[in-house]
Amino acid sequence: QLNAVKQQLEQEVRSLLNNQAALREAEARFQASIESLKSLCPENNGKAMLIPLTSSLYIDGHMTETKKVTVDVGTGYYIEMSVERAHKFCSRRCKLLSDNASKVEGVLKDKKKSLEQLQITMQQKMYMLQQQQEAAKSEER
Repeated sequence: QLNAVKQQLEQEVRSLLNNQAALREAEARFQASIESLKSLCPENNGKAMLIPLTSSLYIDGHMTETKKVTVDVGTGYYIEMSVERAHKFCSRRCKLLSDNASKVEGVLKDKKKSLEQLQITMQQKMYMLQQQQEAAKSEER
């Protein structure tokens, strides 16, 4: 029974770690978006830039719009908004993701603590079982 509980806790810890990593990764993407939005100022209008086609393939381009951006708001929806509004949107998303990652971290600590306690209990039971077996062997002699 304890082994089944241990396996379940280990699975929950792995799942929580994956969730936390995904939240932190999404937060980093929004942070990168916030940094990119800083370059959208009127004095950069018309300046040359590299436009990514893939993560390692770029083409030359020129910045023609510095007042509006199109933002992926999730589930395949895109909204055109001002740079300022986009910045606020990304900041709110970063905070939400950070808060959720912190909550997951708290649950993760609790699960790890429970797993440690369970492992200690299992070790104690194994030790007691060994002691009983040794005592039974001694009585047989």
